[in-house]
Amino acid sequence: MPSSASDVEAAPFASETRVAVAAAEEAGALLRGRFGAARAVGVKDAEGDVVTDLDLAAEKLILARLQTHFPHDRILSEEAGLLDAVSRRTWLVDPLDGSNNVAIGLTAYAVGIGLCVDGAPVVGVVHEPVTGSTWRAVRGQGAACGPDPAISAGGTPCARS
Repeated sequence: MPSSASDVEAAPFASETRVAVAAAEEAGALLRGRFGAARAVGVKDAEGDVVTDLDLAAEKLILARLQTHFPHDRILSEEAGLLDAVSRRTWLVDPLDGSNNVAIGLTAYAVGIGLCVDGAPVVGVVHEPVTGSTWRAVRGQGAACGPDPAISAGGTPCARS
């Protein structure tokens, strides 16, 4: 991991990681704050997976943040589908992984955001709103959980089972 603030800024994908972490955590706060009021708005497949109003609200927030910071990147989001652009970079967004759980009142859900360049994953972020835990990984830099080193003193290595 980078050892100083200047190293963080020079690290590959530092800006992308910072934006993805912030978007995931902001969406997580929205999900956590509106958890008890979630309502299903449709069924999206034969397996009975639901789409809730929270899926759509969290997705809208994440897409707006990504499009503001990276307007030329493609985005493939679970609910909106492909927002195409001419780019080697594609963001992958699952604004609410665990919609069925939320719809029945279980607090097992997460927000996931990833970035691929030429089809290869380079950034991954998962935020778990109930505990506030955020995990991130950057190609060639390992994985960490806890505070984003671009914003604070540094993250801690993820626990291994």
